[in-house]
Amino acid sequence: MRARFPGVHGALNVRQLVWIGELQPTSLSRRYTVELTYARQRFPRVRVLDELEVRAGEKSLPHVYSDGSLCLHKDNEWSPQMFLADTILPWAAEWLAHYEIWFATGTWYGGGEWPPRRVAATDASPAGVEGDERRAAVMSVTPKAPLDVLADVVERSAPT
Repeated sequence: MRARFPGVHGALNVRQLVWIGELQPTSLSRRYTVELTYARQRFPRVRVLDELEVRAGEKSLPHVYSDGSLCLHKDNEWSPQMFLADTILPWAAEWLAHYEIWFATGTWYGGGEWPPRRVAATDASPAGVEGDERRAAVMSVTPKAPLDVLADVVERSAPT
């Protein structure tokens, strides 16, 4: 990830990777500070550290888990063999683009299933029990090929 995002803040220990950087979904978008946390045998989690506004009349953001992490993919659309810099980070930028459209129009164009459906305990994935509980709502925000406009994904170092 350092090669793709050289100016960001990251920490790696035996338990997890924590990456903090800035994403700009389109050249017309604002920049958002995001935190990516990844631990072995778990799904990566992405949280927007900047406050995201909720539309008037809405109670919550679409496609966001109760812990504040973004819903970026269905359970079977990501595996630990995939590079975070090629999947999770572009998907997070794409989620942000869909958020901006939703905030302006009230319609979520990112696809997926919301509210979440529940999976049975016997449907456990290789991501582990915590991953299954957290991903019990398996929904997809986007197709998994980054949009052309996401070439504008930008990062910068987090304040020290």
